[in-house]
Amino acid sequence: MPSILYSTICYIKDDFYRLRIYVDDPNDCFGRDSKEDDQFKNDSFEFTPTNIPIDYVKPSFTRLNFQLLNEKNTNNNIPETITLNHLLNVQQTTPLSRKSNKNLTQSVQTPSPERSTDRNTNSICTSILSQPGDTTQTTLTSNNSEVLFKHKQFSFRSFFSSLSNPNSGFTSLLKTLVKIKYVDVSNSIQWKVKSLELELDTEDVAYELYLNLNLCLSILKQRPHRLLAFVNPLSGKGRAQSIYLKKVLPIFQEANIIVDTIYTERANHAQEYVINEIIDDYDGLICVGGDGMFAELCHGLLLRTARDEQINIDNPRVDIIRPNLRIGIIPAGSTDAVVFGTTGLNDPITSALQIIVGESLLIDITTVHNENGFVRFMATMLAYGFFGDIIHQSDNWRCLGPLRYDLAGFCQFLRHTSYHSELTIALSTNDQLEICDPQEMKSTKIENEPSSIVSDCQQLITNSPLSEVNPMNKLMTPNLSFCRRNCDRCAEQNEIDSHKNNVPLQVKLDGRYTTINCLNMPCRCAKSKYGMSPFVHLGDGTFDLILVKRSWRTSFLRFLWQVANDGRSIEDLPNVEKYRVREVLIRPIVKDGKQAGNWACDGELINGNEIQIRAHRQALNIFASGIQLKEKQINLNTKNETINCFHCLRCKNGKIAQESNS
Repeated sequence: MPSILYSTICYIKDDFYRLRIYVDDPNDCFGRDSKEDDQFKNDSFEFTPTNIPIDYVKPSFTRLNFQLLNEKNTNNNIPETITLNHLLNVQQTTPLSRKSNKNLTQSVQTPSPERSTDRNTNSICTSILSQPGDTTQTTLTSNNSEVLFKHKQFSFRSFFSSLSNPNSGFTSLLKTLVKIKYVDVSNSIQWKVKSLELELDTEDVAYELYLNLNLCLSILKQRPHRLLAFVNPLSGKGRAQSIYLKKVLPIFQEANIIVDTIYTERANHAQEYVINEIIDDYDGLICVGGDGMFAELCHGLLLRTARDEQINIDNPRVDIIRPNLRIGIIPAGSTDAVVFGTTGLNDPITSALQIIVGESLLIDITTVHNENGFVRFMATMLAYGFFGDIIHQSDNWRCLGPLRYDLAGFCQFLRHTSYHSELTIALSTNDQLEICDPQEMKSTKIENEPSSIVSDCQQLITNSPLSEVNPMNKLMTPNLSFCRRNCDRCAEQNEIDSHKNNVPLQVKLDGRYTTINCLNMPCRCAKSKYGMSPFVHLGDGTFDLILVKRSWRTSFLRFLWQVANDGRSIEDLPNVEKYRVREVLIRPIVKDGKQAGNWACDGELINGNEIQIRAHRQALNIFASGIQLKEKQINLNTKNETINCFHCLRCKNGKIAQESNS
């Protein structure tokens, strides 16, 4: 039953509305009876403010409700409710009468908001709520009186009261407006900024509403007040700076967020700044650019935290510590795979709004070590073979811009090289994994291609503690479900810790592979609708390992087509194996003077005779909501049958000839 904090009547776009500010409490923790619920639903303008301590007013349950009073009129553009957390800005103005001129406005003589250095007070309402010398009290100043309240004893009863008169009929020639800007989340993927102009009876009523809305905004402690933004002027064909100045910065200014901006001048400029400079005064770091810019901030923040905590990052078994600051990403690059994977869309306005409202998402980060020690952190993808060779070849064609990746990919497809490799993987021990018999893998083994997968699995599983639980020597493969906002799998806090002391189920693989890919995110982009690994989870402490075995060019072309169009059923291809793992060791085997493949981590070339990748659960906090799937979209999680666009190729259970490749 909702608890009404404030109620008045207003005029919006030629229609009368009743505006309420209320707290929706589904658990009824305040012990209200049904009379208050009836009061919210009836048509009476009178109400009694509910005495609710401020500590119990949660932003996610506090809403603005607009009830249309003109039964004959309907306006679909007016939202029924606005969540307090989605309120951006409140302004008070005085227009001329609608009969004379609706477009002319003049400012009301009200105190102008000033920026606050106090992190505990929302900067929007600094002119209304000020901190005196005694930090245990907050002063509320209005035109009529001054009221003192203690922080722990504060009650909304002291402030929320209606000064409106329902009998006035809005007949005065000079009206006062309260302009509200809010975040429209009717489209759960793409957020927008919208505004409402509330015309009220008197200036006193308008000021009281203005005062109360700003008071509500002051309890939004999760919002950032000061940010440090790094802009790559060359990112996205030079569009990053324009996107930041024209689309993003004005929204930050409307939300009264202080933003210090640094335009990067060289590679690793942002990483070096984060490691060496003082950043304690900021609530978060913002990168305006592509995935490479995010990787710089990620590395700088994690390396700084490791240095401050005196962690030996060269030790592959060490656990990294999550930094205190959050990172926000404004997409302005060529692929924007991180933003696609964390918000569902590479829209700068949506990302900026999620930063402003203080959305938070914990994501996994993996460490990459070679035989000499630490190499890099991986946020999105590590590749050996085909995709690594593309990065290596494209580095020589930087003058061609983004086109160089397409040309390098075409050249590598013609080369069609495979590499002999040995892998040792530690499979995920999540309880939500489903089991398949190793004999099924034996039936999918490529004809005329020797493989040690089944024999190695049988030996390792027999020696594993899990063999007692699974006496049939079964191999584990992941369930298929999209990672979305409030994901159940990622919310299992103790899943990794409960298995930390156990010996994980390990599998040793040996074979020739065209490409070996480790994916920490789906890697969606404009050229890949679902990404290479659509069902990988962002915060469960695992990543997906995708192996593409040596095959005909037509089979590899089908793999590339599947990645571009529908990666949900990629493991059904006969030349693809997919595992959900916590750790993997990749060791290329080079014989007879043959050249090894190239390594690429998050688009950057790395070196090593062997590479070890290990997942660290929820090691980084970013400003993002997660993909908010609707119920209809959730029901589509189950993979569809593979689209058979190459009729000459059969399914995984059928036979397919293999090409010998050196």
